[in-house]
Amino acid sequence: MTLLVHTRRFRCLNPACDCVTFAERWPDWLEPHAQRTCRLAQRQSQIALRVGGEGGHRLLQLLGEVTSADTLLRLLRRLPLPSFTTPRVLGVDDFCFRRRKTYGTILIDLERHQVVDLLPDREAATLAQWLQDHPGVEVISRDRSGDYARGAASGAPDAQQIADRFHLFGNIREAVETWLRHHRDQLRESPNPVPTSLVSLPERPLARPAAQPRRTTTRGRLRIVVARRAERAQRYEQVARLFAAGHTFSAIAREVGLARSTVTEWLRREGFPRRQTPPSSLTRYAPLIRASMAQREWTVTQIFDALVQQGYEGAFSGVSAYVTWLREGHEPPATADQPGLTPVREKRLGVREVSWLFTLDPDRLTPEMTRRRSLLVDRWPQGQATYALIQQLTSLLRQAPTSGSALLASWIQTALDSSMAEIQRLGRSFKKDFAAICGAIESPWSNGQTEGQVHRLKLIKRQMYGRANLDLLKCRVLLA
Repeated sequence: MTLLVHTRRFRCLNPACDCVTFAERWPDWLEPHAQRTCRLAQRQSQIALRVGGEGGHRLLQLLGEVTSADTLLRLLRRLPLPSFTTPRVLGVDDFCFRRRKTYGTILIDLERHQVVDLLPDREAATLAQWLQDHPGVEVISRDRSGDYARGAASGAPDAQQIADRFHLFGNIREAVETWLRHHRDQLRESPNPVPTSLVSLPERPLARPAAQPRRTTTRGRLRIVVARRAERAQRYEQVARLFAAGHTFSAIAREVGLARSTVTEWLRREGFPRRQTPPSSLTRYAPLIRASMAQREWTVTQIFDALVQQGYEGAFSGVSAYVTWLREGHEPPATADQPGLTPVREKRLGVREVSWLFTLDPDRLTPEMTRRRSLLVDRWPQGQATYALIQQLTSLLRQAPTSGSALLASWIQTALDSSMAEIQRLGRSFKKDFAAICGAIESPWSNGQTEGQVHRLKLIKRQMYGRANLDLLKCRVLLA
């Protein structure tokens, strides 16, 4: 559509005026020197606000309004930012422009559930200056960052600071993990012992044997594994013969078709190099399975039921596959590749997994988790004392008593008097930030809403394809 516009033109009679002539203006319909109407510019600005420059450019192409991404960003920069009243309860958290490189700060009005402003960095001076320019903040909810603590104390000394409970639990768990790393070798759980006597097979009707065994997936995979094992043994014998004949490692590798590192590793070992196949959950039950198969009448289902009574927690398919290997006259890989391995293997536990057992609410633990925690706590001389201290602190954060300051002060003194360096370090950290942690215990405010706004900011930033400068990011976060 082409619009032919007739407008009046005026002439300035003042000879000192730089504007000799000027045309009539329509501020509600068309701006000076504009290439689009105000309504179209507003529509495209809203599209850029929702989906960004590149996304808006592609969407407008489908709508028949072709324009560039740079034009949409220019329209976005022209939008005026909304005005706000100084929040009474302020949430402060950081976000990254580039991970581990540059960071900014997001400010949230926790009462109105909206973003107030974005700061270009996370320095204490920047936050203090913003608080001085916007007086009236009474409560500041923040994480455990020292810069935010100093900035809040300098910019709003009368405001109450609240440390986020989520970060406090994280500090507690990190202290427990640091302590557990010194005992990493003891983080093992021995499986239940297997009884030496075989239980009688359950009385079940035997299945009618088939006339011919079916070619199942297990049997097909079995034949492939056996063939590969035989081929590997044959290659090893060929490597050993060539080495005895005086050939070099490189010549042997070219002749056999293996990598030189594989040939070197094979020849450095004594005997056939078996694969490092870990034992399965059935390795410790191998004598029971063989004794069951030696009986006159048996089925896989009966063997599985007998193993379950002995403590087996695996699936029926594993027992069926194991029995298939023995029926075909072959050793399963877990037994054939590890002939000298102890059938009973201790389960290695991770530091983070055990730390959760120390910090979780005891009412939320399953019986198995409670048993495992009790076994681990009793292994160290300070285990019971450490667990009691951690549970006392976590229950204090969960229950939020009104007299939290007195209880926290008592816990800090107990932690400082303990013999564990990690607990002492945690106590000194909490003593340094005592007022904010008391606020976290006694106040209903937290940084949970702020974390949600940070997730929303990350989504908007990633939609902008690397063009997330602070001014553009602030426009989309505050206006969208």
